[in-house]
Amino acid sequence: MSLARRPASELPGDPAQLRLVYSHGHAAVPYEDEDTLEHWRVSIRAYHDEEEECAGGCTDACQQLIEDGGEVGHLRLWRLRDYTGVDRWMVADAQSGDLESIASAVLQDGEYSDAFQETIDCPVGDLLILDRVFLTRPWRGFGLGPVFAAEAIRRLSGGCCAVAAEPGMAEWPESRDEVSDAYRATAKAKIAALWESIGFQAFHGGVQLLDTSLQEPVDLHRACRQDLEDLSAAYRAHLEDGPALPEPAVTPPAPLAASVPAAPCQPPPLAPEAEAEPSDGLAAAASLSDLRRECESSGWSHSDRATALAVAAQATHDTDLRQLAAHIKHVHFGLRNAWTDALTFPGRRFNVHLFREDPAGLGPLADLWIYGSNLNGRYRGRSHAVGGDCQHARPLTSDTERMTLAELLDNLTSFWEWNGPSCSFCHGWSGQRLTPDQYTHYLTVRAGLSR
Repeated sequence: MSLARRPASELPGDPAQLRLVYSHGHAAVPYEDEDTLEHWRVSIRAYHDEEEECAGGCTDACQQLIEDGGEVGHLRLWRLRDYTGVDRWMVADAQSGDLESIASAVLQDGEYSDAFQETIDCPVGDLLILDRVFLTRPWRGFGLGPVFAAEAIRRLSGGCCAVAAEPGMAEWPESRDEVSDAYRATAKAKIAALWESIGFQAFHGGVQLLDTSLQEPVDLHRACRQDLEDLSAAYRAHLEDGPALPEPAVTPPAPLAASVPAAPCQPPPLAPEAEAEPSDGLAAAASLSDLRRECESSGWSHSDRATALAVAAQATHDTDLRQLAAHIKHVHFGLRNAWTDALTFPGRRFNVHLFREDPAGLGPLADLWIYGSNLNGRYRGRSHAVGGDCQHARPLTSDTERMTLAELLDNLTSFWEWNGPSCSFCHGWSGQRLTPDQYTHYLTVRAGLSR
């Protein structure tokens, strides 16, 4: 379901133990527009295990977390009720520009528009609007946003003929100078792909609709729950230091009703002998397997998947990935990110400081290729990695800067000067996946310094 995902070992807690708490309030006699537009807030909360003792002993704060939990995110939804005798567009417009934009796309003269009625099988009832899904940074990057959105929709969509959403930027980068039209388009496309994974489809004017009468959203919701269970199991296995479980992938939904077009054929399954990649995600040994697994569990078109896999197979340790990326620039945005993430790793996974004092110790790593948006400090603002691992990451294009790890080390002091504090998710650069020799050398240096 998710596009590109952080490993379960980086989770701050067991995601299956999070709780969704729903709240909605109104006066006994609804005030003004409260009968037509009702607001629902869903708090995503992490609780302290009552039987778990903190290192150094629990405190009063722990007791509060046991009873009330702590918020790690929230969702905001609106129910736009039909048959209240009030103009729904005017109510939405009075609340916010975002709601007005959605209302304008689905309503015409106070009724559902012809286009809406042609899109939704049974266009009778209320409209649920998914307005915002927010997670704190430690919980981002694991594919949890669509999971919680699907759960909230499951609970709140009774009596609604459809759910509407308009993908948009919920947060701004540190420098708003970076926000170009292309940046906005990229951000919206990424969010739209997330909502598509739980059953939304493109409608008009950037609005997406989920038809609550269809079986597909039900199947995708079940897949979300299985995905969450798999993620939880991978996290628990990491805590127990047990055998590594495969990173969770979406359980394919059950076959849809006959009236729905059949899904495109899938790429052939992985060869049985394909080995799991090292858990730190640095080595290139199984990167094609990673991409194949992403393709098998996605809704990307067959031709896009075939193109991405064929282009990825051409990559070697000295290939300029920018040139290969030019061959997949027209495939789905999420697939481009998955392709980039399969062939690169974010700088946060690699301890570059091991070699700062002794660059000669790089050995075969000296020729490791590094990619970033501003490695040489030519532009205002920080450098960022490529792919989908970080919310600030850039697509891999011909404009991406490239240098060797030895050159990055040589420029590292000035690199931090123009970047300031590094991005905690990507550290400002991505590296080309390590060859077996490079990976062995890196582990040897790291083990030697840890003694």
